[in-house]
Amino acid sequence: MNLEPPTLNAQPAPLAAGMVEHMERLIGGDPVTEAQVVRFIGAKYGAKSLCFLPLAVAREVLRRPADFVRAAKEHCQPELKF
Repeated sequence: MNLEPPTLNAQPAPLAAGMVEHMERLIGGDPVTEAQVVRFIGAKYGAKSLCFLPLAVAREVLRRPADFVRAAKEHCQPELKF
């Protein structure tokens, strides 16, 4: 039995493929927006892609995709109001 505490830099387990595909359909389409989402999740959550978002965040993305895209755009273009 491994009783060592998890390391701080450990990546969470990848999300289920179906959940990631659903998020991609909801927020994808425009290459610029997709690039902003990738930059946003990297800066805010340390995730390299949607696959490595924390489960609670992924659930919120599925529940309110427009708010997530708006937050990504505001992060990448703070001078614009969305």
